[in-house]
Amino acid sequence: MFPGEGRMRGLFHLLHDMKARAAATGRRLAATVRGPVLWLTICGGLLVAAIFVGTMMMAGEFRERALRNSERELENTVLLLARHFDQQFEDSDTLADDVISRLQISGLASEKEFRDRVASSEAHEILRSKAGVLSYLGDISIFDSNGDMINWSRPLPAPRLNISERAYFNSFKFDARSPSVLAESVRSYLTGNLNSVIAHRLRGEDGVFLGVMTRRINPANYEKFFASVALGSGAAISMFHADGTLLARYPRVEALIGQNFSTAPLLQRVRESGGSQTLRVQSPIDQMDRLGSAAPLTHYSGVVVATNTVDAALADWREQTRFLVVAATLSAAVVALILFLIIRQITRQSREAQQRLETERGRLDTALNNMIQGLATFDASARLVTFNQRYIDMHNLSADVVKPGCHLRELMQHRKDRGSFDGDIDEFCHSVVQNIARGEAGHSVTQCADGRTFLTVRKPLVDGGWVATMEDITERRNLEQERDRNYAFLSQIIDHIPSQITVKDVHDRRYLLVNRVAETQFGISRDLIVGRTAADIFPKEAAEIIAADEEKTLQSPDGLFKDEHVWESQAMGPRFITSKRLGIRNAAGQARYIINVVDDVTERRLANEKIAHLAHYDALTDLPNRVLFREQIDRELRKAIRGQQFALLYIDIDEFKGINDSLGHHVGDELLKAVAACLKDCIKPGDLIARLGGDEFAVIQTAIRGRAEVEEFVARIYEAIRHPYQCLGHQLSTDASIGIALAPEDGTELDQLIKHADLAMYAAKAEGRRTHRFFEPAMDARAQARLAMEQDLRQALTAGSFDIHYQPLLDLSSGEVTGCEALLRWRHPERGMVSPAEFIPVAEDTGLINEIGDWVMQTACTEAAGWPSRVRLAVNVSPIQLKSPTLALRITGALAASGLPPDRLEIEITEAVLIHDDESALAILHQLRAIGVRIALDDFGTGFSSLSYLKRFPFDKIKIDRCFVSDIEIDGSAAIVQAVVNIAAARNMTTTAEGVETVQQREMLRQLGCTQMQGYLFSAPKPAAEARRLLGARVETETAVA
Repeated sequence: MFPGEGRMRGLFHLLHDMKARAAATGRRLAATVRGPVLWLTICGGLLVAAIFVGTMMMAGEFRERALRNSERELENTVLLLARHFDQQFEDSDTLADDVISRLQISGLASEKEFRDRVASSEAHEILRSKAGVLSYLGDISIFDSNGDMINWSRPLPAPRLNISERAYFNSFKFDARSPSVLAESVRSYLTGNLNSVIAHRLRGEDGVFLGVMTRRINPANYEKFFASVALGSGAAISMFHADGTLLARYPRVEALIGQNFSTAPLLQRVRESGGSQTLRVQSPIDQMDRLGSAAPLTHYSGVVVATNTVDAALADWREQTRFLVVAATLSAAVVALILFLIIRQITRQSREAQQRLETERGRLDTALNNMIQGLATFDASARLVTFNQRYIDMHNLSADVVKPGCHLRELMQHRKDRGSFDGDIDEFCHSVVQNIARGEAGHSVTQCADGRTFLTVRKPLVDGGWVATMEDITERRNLEQERDRNYAFLSQIIDHIPSQITVKDVHDRRYLLVNRVAETQFGISRDLIVGRTAADIFPKEAAEIIAADEEKTLQSPDGLFKDEHVWESQAMGPRFITSKRLGIRNAAGQARYIINVVDDVTERRLANEKIAHLAHYDALTDLPNRVLFREQIDRELRKAIRGQQFALLYIDIDEFKGINDSLGHHVGDELLKAVAACLKDCIKPGDLIARLGGDEFAVIQTAIRGRAEVEEFVARIYEAIRHPYQCLGHQLSTDASIGIALAPEDGTELDQLIKHADLAMYAAKAEGRRTHRFFEPAMDARAQARLAMEQDLRQALTAGSFDIHYQPLLDLSSGEVTGCEALLRWRHPERGMVSPAEFIPVAEDTGLINEIGDWVMQTACTEAAGWPSRVRLAVNVSPIQLKSPTLALRITGALAASGLPPDRLEIEITEAVLIHDDESALAILHQLRAIGVRIALDDFGTGFSSLSYLKRFPFDKIKIDRCFVSDIEIDGSAAIVQAVVNIAAARNMTTTAEGVETVQQREMLRQLGCTQMQGYLFSAPKPAAEARRLLGARVETETAVA
């Protein structure tokens, strides 16, 4: 089937469907409008009714809930009030018991003693103090056995009152079995007001009745407390006596106070059932419907009642009900409005649907004429029924000829006349009619003389006719040809990609495409690969691996990547490869192809292995380097933990730098290779050797039994190393310094053991080289001390802990001070004064001497700028400082900043400067001399003194070391000093003698012609302030004038 055939059929069916839908749409439209409107109206009415019924039910439920909430509030209120008043009465009982106890009434035997005791002022004070304890209590009164008042808590004298007619008094006096405490509501004899009285029987010795003590409680106190409890505008709180008498009420109704309401339903319920009770009743007081709750008191014959009117309880409910009614009304209105809008929308949609139907009929009429394909239908007699304008245009036909009823033969003849058909008309018509008669669809491709190509698709109809669609496929044909050309071009590109590329069909797993690299690696022609499976080409095991990888690829959305692995190539043998498989999916997401890209990384792997070897082995000697050696030490340390010993030897070739510098690096490299070969010959199987860099080697001697075995091994190493070597025509001899650390004796940690071997090696070098040393803990201690010294030096430089002292230089002829030497001092916060001999070497080794020297130069120059102009400043410069090419520049900066003239600055250097690097040192000294700075040679005669130094550089001064001055009177030192003085005089140099401590030494130096002296005879080094006071001093001397 041609690609356009399915589309033609779909278009034809679409046209027929549109006709059928147009006919059915009109019939359904009326029924569609009537049905929904009726049902929407019925449902809307039911919904509105449901809204109002639900609103009524909710209002009833909310009313009952509001009444229950009000009842619970009243119940909680009366329980709270009952507990409150019970607590008050309990406190009152406690107070009464305390009063009776303090009056000691139980121990009285007669009424006379009772009256005497109670009538006393002490008793009155007790009653008065106790009456004021509880604010809600009234006065406390005591009556005798006849009912006459004896004393009370209010101010005396007590009124004449008799309570013999009170019920409680008669119960106490005449009924011994009555309770000892009784409560009664009575009207006061004094005020006539209703009061609650709590009376206590008073008994004497042997239980004799002596009298009564009463406590009065004013009901107004109840009402005050009731007022503090807010229950709402319609609420009322009352206190009733147990007999129903109303004692207090809030809000107060004066006419009701004292009336008896024992028949009230709520009080009857309390008397009958006990406990707290709640009722909905008509109030006997104001005749209103009320909700009421009552609770009896435990310590008093009373009942607390709280009520609220039903109207007040339902106030919020009325607001809710009004809201619900309004909401229901609005909801019903909204529902009605929505129904109205929906019905209107349905009606409008019905009209619009009718209009669309008419429009669709119009579009149907124009659809045929706007198709991109030509369309023609024929009946069973092969006559034209319908056609579109596109059919006329694409074949350049005449509308006068092509009309409904035109026979197929006439039509094809007209097409041939117009040049859109060049075949045999009879054969073509016969073939079409025969295929349609058999019910077979057919298609044909026609190539026109103008180069256009048409695809015609014919489909039989039920009535015996057929429909034919014609499509211009000229552009499609061109695209297909372009695609074929692109495919050929892409194949060329893929063939030149250096990776192996294959493409397989997902369904049958046959190769569809292979490039030239795949052809080479498979070892067979691509013609023998394409169309075959992996099982046809590879051995069974390899084919199964390929099939498994392809299944994994199809299961993974990202494909399958296999990192570097070995693959047995049929043409090239074992190769290291990486592979990447991808599943190519169609538009439906189904896998269609599998692409496999394979890279041969054998050469890269070999290169990586070489790089890895270079990363772990020394390129010059092919010995393990520091990285691999550390790994080897780590392995041996793990063995040492299990009890095996080994020795770590650090070997440094002595004087190797001199050989490199004098004979060249190529000779030095040959020597290193020769030494490495000698060391290899010295070790036994299991021992390890490495080159750490430069002229340093390391050896691990495994499985040792003690130091003696290590000593023997070291002796073999020295014997081998000290053997002469022939290196590029040079016979060379060398030696080594060896440091030894034993494991686990000297450490079980990798870095710790390496550090100890390194310390031992430096100890061997420090002791003159050409020897070996075993690690000792003291070495580590010295290293730690040196590190601490370095850190302290850095801190001192930052914190400004250094100071400069100045020692005067005295002219031996005039006795005047003509100069001062600046001497660095360091006061450590913990160690005190630290000798320069301790910290200067550390500063030189670490390079701190440059910073310290700059600080000394700047500070000393600033101080000397304020001295008399005849006084020079002498500053010592380390050999390390003289290696800095900027030394002269920094000294110039210090002179400029301080304002000190250059000719007043004297730089002191030692012979060591000229021994180690005389050329560079001389260049810097000449720079300093050029700016006017004087140069002095310090400690002359103590080192490798050479008169050539004095010849090569014109020093301004020679300083004679103190070792010659101290023995100048004893041995031949005087002759040496004389020689130095003569040499200096011949070279126009001055001389300074150091360490002069006696007058005899001073006089002899003057006689020998020495220019200056320096020493404790005149002054020790002093701080700047003290040294300034010595600058004007003058020493009287006896000078011999020749």
